[in-house]
Amino acid sequence: MDSSWEKQPGFSISSKKLGVLGLGVLTCVGGVMAATNPGQAAYEAFATQQLVTYLDQEACAKVPTAFNLKQECRSLLQSNRPQIQKIIADSTQQRNFVFFSVYTTELSVTSFLPKYRVLTLGVFDQFLIYDTMQE
Repeated sequence: MDSSWEKQPGFSISSKKLGVLGLGVLTCVGGVMAATNPGQAAYEAFATQQLVTYLDQEACAKVPTAFNLKQECRSLLQSNRPQIQKIIADSTQQRNFVFFSVYTTELSVTSFLPKYRVLTLGVFDQFLIYDTMQE
């Protein structure tokens, strides 16, 4: 009876070799994750771009076109990018876990506007916003 489960001649892998191979793969993946764990400056640039895009689409898009106000709103956003990035930098806490980082940004402009908390995962030189809460 011929079975594909039978030991084939010339091919044999022990559980010890498989364990060493698995450990090697995990070590390589861990090294790549650690090397590509994005830093605070990269997060600030990412978060600034996300916030400017959001404000452009949600705030400036609703501004009346009279007196060129919509374009003025967009221009103000672009010219104030450094200040927006500073606000993000001042309101963000990074927790670095070597292989990835978790960023918590708490945005609060004034006491009469809602406060927002944004949780972002940084891994493999990428960012993923995984939770946004209005407080």
